[in-house]
Amino acid sequence: MRRLWARLRTIVEGALWLSLLPLGACGSPAVGAPAITTQVDDWRDEVIYQVLTDRFANGDPSNDEVDGVGVMPGDLSRYQGGDFDGLRQHLGYIARLGATAIWISPVTAPIERETQADGYHGYWPADLTRTNPHFGDLEALRRLVRAAHRRDLKVIVDIVPNHMGRVFDYDLNRDGVAEEDEAEPAFSLAAPYDAPLLWRVPAPLIFTSDGSTRALGVQDFHRRGRGDLSDPAQRRLGDFPDGLRDLATERPELRDDLVATYARWVMDTNVDGFRIDAVPHIERAFWPAFSSALRERIEALGKQRFLLLGEVFEADPRRIAPFTEDGGLDSFFDLPLKLSLFDGVLLDGAPPETARFALSEARTLFPTSGATRGIGVDPWRARAVLADNHDTWRFAGELADARVTRLAMTLLFTLDGFPSVYYGTEQGFRGQGGHESREVMWTSGYDEGAPLYQMIAHLAQIRRESAALRRGELVVRYLAETGGLATAEDSGLLAYERVLDPERVLVVINAHALQSSGAVIPTGFPAGATLVDALEGERRFVVAEGGDVRLTLSPRSAVVLRR
Repeated sequence: MRRLWARLRTIVEGALWLSLLPLGACGSPAVGAPAITTQVDDWRDEVIYQVLTDRFANGDPSNDEVDGVGVMPGDLSRYQGGDFDGLRQHLGYIARLGATAIWISPVTAPIERETQADGYHGYWPADLTRTNPHFGDLEALRRLVRAAHRRDLKVIVDIVPNHMGRVFDYDLNRDGVAEEDEAEPAFSLAAPYDAPLLWRVPAPLIFTSDGSTRALGVQDFHRRGRGDLSDPAQRRLGDFPDGLRDLATERPELRDDLVATYARWVMDTNVDGFRIDAVPHIERAFWPAFSSALRERIEALGKQRFLLLGEVFEADPRRIAPFTEDGGLDSFFDLPLKLSLFDGVLLDGAPPETARFALSEARTLFPTSGATRGIGVDPWRARAVLADNHDTWRFAGELADARVTRLAMTLLFTLDGFPSVYYGTEQGFRGQGGHESREVMWTSGYDEGAPLYQMIAHLAQIRRESAALRRGELVVRYLAETGGLATAEDSGLLAYERVLDPERVLVVINAHALQSSGAVIPTGFPAGATLVDALEGERRFVVAEGGDVRLTLSPRSAVVLRR
């Protein structure tokens, strides 16, 4: 359990650490704005492929240096040169992997460079009205979206409504000079700091409800100093570590301008969803108001089923569910399932029974229907399942055993919810946290013959051909009470079915590191039915009287059984 909490702490700390062409103003789209279209029928059918734009492909070397800030090859804390054009040129690689949607890092112009790192990741926004010039201009982003849609790839863009980058320092002594201790003063419990702000960048801009732009001002920030993330009040009001300035999102005027800003990006690019950063750092009342108003604006543009996918870094589903209530978020990343099943069972050898709550029972905590004007699916069924991402150690970096990564991918593509694959997983990347988990993709040569690429493509095909795997209910059939290093006959064994009548699929995994484990697994199949393994295509099992299947799996292996 200590390891799970250590991982959670590492993930949260990691999470703390787009172009010069402005979007059009005055309520009308910028020149060349695309027709707005709905690309998605049901988000449960989708497979997300997460990309950090700076790390994927360099299609335009002319934007490698902007205003003296250039790439520093080999230093993963600095810009590496990836851009919109590079990503567009490799969409075929992504589509052939089996992905149907790409989630790209924030596209808005960030704080470019700090002493410790660059803002290549996009989570230090400095201007919400223009793209990151290192990635390309607005037209380059549009070309990417158009090309993606031609391949039936949806585009999800990361947004950051909680904070801006270090756009100002606090002038605590009022001398007009930013001293070292004025960057991150201690949290002010009673009230905002009554001190002038020393702006470090030109006035950060935001769109307004009438379509014009305005500069963010003193009133738009909490100005409380560095927050302690373990304290709820400081988490909501305080600046992030590294000087990220917390926005006063409880102000209706700012909330309305954030809605107008993000609706504007949809109008000017035709993207299909937002992944929303740092959700629990904003007061809960914000989310129903923001989400409902944003959906209304986007639907008025002509786009339906626009996805609002929230990053809620919480280990307990009880802390995630409230953000999906009352018309809030459509979906969330299932961190509890990652920690208990992917990390706990597969990596740490915990008994599969310990994952029962996150695997199935937590569904009762969430709304049973989707939000008005939402994606048409309830949050539990539409949640995103992940093994790793840019804020964690890579799964293969945790344990360099290809069998374990294969098990993780099998889970990812057969659990209820839609898979989120982190770029480079298919090439065996092994980064161990922070910038080191954000490797440059071109070192792989985009090898479509790589074993994991081939396996993921096969899993995506299995899922694509199965309505039960995409939209069916999950029924837990077996969870061993001993883990992956114990010696009981069934140690490390877990099984579940995905059911959408008349189809059902039985998934059985042996997470044990050393022994072959077996058991009699109850199923919903009729007696006498012959089941074949979709992964290998050769193994066959006959269902016994009563619907049971007796099987034994070798260490760290799986079967996906269907009639």
